[in-house]
Amino acid sequence: TGGESVDVNQQVIRPYFYSVSVMLLFLLPLVSMRLLAEEKRQGTLEILLTTPASEIAVVLGKFLAALGLFAVLLVGSAGHVAVLFGAGRPEWGPVATGFLGLFLTGAAYLALGLFLSGLTQNQVVAATLSFALFLALWLAHWLGSIASGALSTLLTTLSFAGHFDNFGRGVLDSADLVFYLSLTALGLFASIQAVQATRWKP
Repeated sequence: TGGESVDVNQQVIRPYFYSVSVMLLFLLPLVSMRLLAEEKRQGTLEILLTTPASEIAVVLGKFLAALGLFAVLLVGSAGHVAVLFGAGRPEWGPVATGFLGLFLTGAAYLALGLFLSGLTQNQVVAATLSFALFLALWLAHWLGSIASGALSTLLTTLSFAGHFDNFGRGVLDSADLVFYLSLTALGLFASIQAVQATRWKP
């Protein structure tokens, strides 16, 4: 009314992506908690490792299955955003980068959660550890703002919130891509080591 135009991207879509990114803190630990922990509790991981499947295949299989489930959930949430295109004229760029940011965030969370799941036989412990780590990485942005010097730089660099904000604004920065892909690779590498430790455990 009054001739005022509504910036759908800034006032609706960007807050929506931010809200979903916060929800991932609570959702993805529940997805990753049983990936390896339940296998270890039931003793089926040891049996699985006696097959020709390598540790890498086991880890990638678990990770891709969880990532596929997460991708389906993202596709479902896309329907909410699609409705906005009928009510306004949002720009495609920030919408596309927003979903890319959510996907990369989820991939990093799942890889790290997979590793933590491989450290215990208790799903609740795995979920708690994952949530604590994800929350710490998310809050690093604000902790960095009150710190100083090298600590501030380190915390800001490790901040999920800071890197995700660029995607929400429609900015595709190679530094953000490298950040998420590096953490995902680190989580998968650590998961492989955890599975290998199970194989050689007396």
